Amino acid sequence: MWKEKYIIIQLENDDAFIKKDSIEKLAKVDAIIFDCDGVLIDVRKSYFMAIKETVNYIFNRLTGLRIKENLLDNLIYILKKGGKFNNDWAVSYAVSLIIFTTIPKEAREELKIMINSKLPKFTDPVERLILIENFLKGKIKNTNFEISEESSKRLIELAEIISSSGFKFFTDSLTSKEDLEFLRYGEYIFSRYGNVGEDLITTIFEEKFLGCNLFKEIYGMDCKFHIGRGLIDNEETIINKENLREISSIIGKSNFGIASGRPFASAKYTMKELLDEFKPDAKVFLEDIDEAERRARQKGEVTDLGKPNPYPLTNCAKGLMPFNFALYIGDSMEDLIMVELANRIEACYLFGGVYSYSLMRKEQKTDFLKRGADLILPSVKELPFILKCIKEKRGFA
Repeated sequence: MWKEKYIIIQLENDDAFIKKDSIEKLAKVDAIIFDCDGVLIDVRKSYFMAIKETVNYIFNRLTGLRIKENLLDNLIYILKKGGKFNNDWAVSYAVSLIIFTTIPKEAREELKIMINSKLPKFTDPVERLILIENFLKGKIKNTNFEISEESSKRLIELAEIISSSGFKFFTDSLTSKEDLEFLRYGEYIFSRYGNVGEDLITTIFEEKFLGCNLFKEIYGMDCKFHIGRGLIDNEETIINKENLREISSIIGKSNFGIASGRPFASAKYTMKELLDEFKPDAKVFLEDIDEAERRARQKGEVTDLGKPNPYPLTNCAKGLMPFNFALYIGDSMEDLIMVELANRIEACYLFGGVYSYSLMRKEQKTDFLKRGADLILPSVKELPFILKCIKEKRGFA
């Protein structure tokens, strides 16, 4: 099916795809920029699990139920593939909101009355959650409430719509005006996503991801919702120094960067000395993006510089210049969109999509093919072999 546009190279466990129109440029790549999560680090049991655990923690406290993992996997994947939800806090918030619409109508009405009454404006997320939890006791728990197959399909349909429009969707229209109204009550409960220690979603997420010791080290406060180690301890690096040095020998120099929305501290925690293999001036993490946004606000500019905005990629690339072409390796659709937007500024970027460490690897591979990624491969571990094939035109018809 894809043979007209791609050269397909069969690997041990899966296939790699090289876009025929991109071969000449790929052969001239002399700089490589990596995303972090899903590319350099396996986050399936950490970041992805933190989203699911955050949503399920709140949902279980309010209803006594847990959401099936395959439904959550679908919702997370669908939201992220549209390019509007790179931030995992935002994904957790969006999933929480749309699942919140499944709460029975009777409980909805009771909850709306309670929220509309003169309640204190809690700044503490624990107090807010306890208030709602106590109110819903007996109204949802110990009933026959469950997320039916029909409701699951509807949630997936909602996620598909939201995926391409982002949070603008929540302020525009839903198929049901009743749902739109109720989502606004959900905003009261979840308090959007913002400051850790004040907002429910971000606080629960960071506690579960980091664990109590690292959470206190980074944020200077004790955990309120979590006990013990964090999901970050499940992480493993996908690439190693030998892989990077082999790539260096193929492209002619050690010219590597990282453009990621991950905080530096958590990247350092998992990658340790491997981070030293990347050029110091070619590392962009969440803190760098936040600082650039702060400077923009001081100038009166309101902008989101996180992916798929090209800022992380183009700013990272400055530390690798001069180069002919830079190959960005990412694992999501917002990564591909970021490369497309960066090429509007200067046409010197190529995109390589990896799919083995995705929640839904087959769907991810197909989406990259449909969008026309320059290079598609199972993981960065296959990158040295594929680059060699491109340089030597091995396996080409």
